[in-house]
Amino acid sequence: METMAKRLMIAVVGAGIGVLAGLLIDYLGAGTPALWAGAAAGALIPQFVLGPPGH
Repeated sequence: METMAKRLMIAVVGAGIGVLAGLLIDYLGAGTPALWAGAAAGALIPQFVLGPPGH
């Protein structure tokens, strides 16, 4: 259970950082979908980098 809680925290923090990056891209003219894409990338990429749970 502890591993899942850590992964959830990493996903939430990653999504927040991704939204901040998306906000910069939105400011540069890419539009609001940049916020959603940044949040999704920030939440999902760390999960793939960490590998399967339990390792």
